[in-house]
Amino acid sequence: MNPMDFPQEQLRYSHEAEGSLIGALLMHGPQAYDAVSGLVSKDSFFDALHQSLWGEAEKLVLAGKHVDVLALMDAMRGADVDWTYVNQLTHGYSSQRTWARDAEIIAGHARQRQLELVTDRAAKMARDESIPLEQRVSRAVMDLEQVLEQRNAAVEAVPVSTFSADLLSRLMDLADGKVQPGRLTHIPTLDAKLAGGFRDGQLVIIAARPSVGKSSLAQQIALTHAQDGIPSAFFGMEMGNAELTNRTVANIGRVGIGGLKTGRLEDHEWSRVTEAVERLSSLPLLLLDQPSMTLGDVSSQARKLVRKHKVKTLVVDYLQLMRGPSGKDRDRRVELEEITRGMKQLAKQLGITIFLLSQLNRSVEQRTNPRPVMSDLKECGAIEEDADVILALWTARKGDGSDLKGCAILKNRDGETGDVALHFEGPYQRWTESTESLRTAPAPARKGGYTEEF
Repeated sequence: MNPMDFPQEQLRYSHEAEGSLIGALLMHGPQAYDAVSGLVSKDSFFDALHQSLWGEAEKLVLAGKHVDVLALMDAMRGADVDWTYVNQLTHGYSSQRTWARDAEIIAGHARQRQLELVTDRAAKMARDESIPLEQRVSRAVMDLEQVLEQRNAAVEAVPVSTFSADLLSRLMDLADGKVQPGRLTHIPTLDAKLAGGFRDGQLVIIAARPSVGKSSLAQQIALTHAQDGIPSAFFGMEMGNAELTNRTVANIGRVGIGGLKTGRLEDHEWSRVTEAVERLSSLPLLLLDQPSMTLGDVSSQARKLVRKHKVKTLVVDYLQLMRGPSGKDRDRRVELEEITRGMKQLAKQLGITIFLLSQLNRSVEQRTNPRPVMSDLKECGAIEEDADVILALWTARKGDGSDLKGCAILKNRDGETGDVALHFEGPYQRWTESTESLRTAPAPARKGGYTEEF
């Protein structure tokens, strides 16, 4: 945080608190650092000299070296520093009680300065009509969220015994069937490998090449959760709400999606459609159709849905259609990495499961073995680091109205990896477990028939 970034009237800081805390660090070394490191960092200090002193002293502490004025002089040899002033900082009285007080004052001023800087920037950007309105709003929201996320209290480790009583209680509830370990897909083998389903705070990637079925599978998971009474939402950047509704009705009512598009339905299909629409009216399933969303767009919409509707499952379709938070002139790979990391943070902050769909590289189609591997994830190596679960789909065999799909669990923090055979009925957009072997040689691609899978 550069002091020059702030107008003169916004130089909110306490010179005394900053100097006192640095004096404590030079007098008490690691003891003082450990007491306040969760509250302040180098960037929390406003005075440029104080920033440099804290940063160099922190390096000494983390390196396990002795910290005092002489050690700092050696570390900052050649720097233009008033060492008489620095030495005076060590002559004041300090106790652990004053350390915490000074750190809280410094942290509070730092957040205030950051808030003022962000709001000033938002006000200027609000008047800049060269930037699209939605992009201006998204940037402002993300800047404000960063201020909210800044640490304002020290975090300390606690004994594992603190959690043991809760663990026993949860285990008993699980054994008695009072709670589910996770949110189920109702595809038995997949749920078993996921150790009971999906959980709060998880970022789940569903990846595939175009027209393999990632959107359809994700939509069925959201629908399944809604049918289990779990509020769910689907953010579509490719398909409109009408198309998503058609797919949902086809799934619930087992009515061919082609007929839902043309209106040419048999008499018995009309009754199924009516019944499916009635069932939909009571489901906690929300749809949002918004092209080219940014991370800020997703974040603000997700927070609203959690607050108003208690949403626990969110599908975002899909990563490569999203725009980065920083606008143009950015490396696309860096943008995608920012998005995936932001999605993981959002899932954890809101306590929800986020399903982020992603495309696979074209190279997967050129191999003899069509099963995807981790390196097939398109344009974004950060997916492998940020995701809790990665599911990759491929077509093992095409059929007339139904296909055999493979689902590779490439990563799973809470359970097994491996493959699951799935049966996909394209006309009904329905996914179930298959008893067929994925080792069966794939048949040649059909020239006609049903291909709308996504």
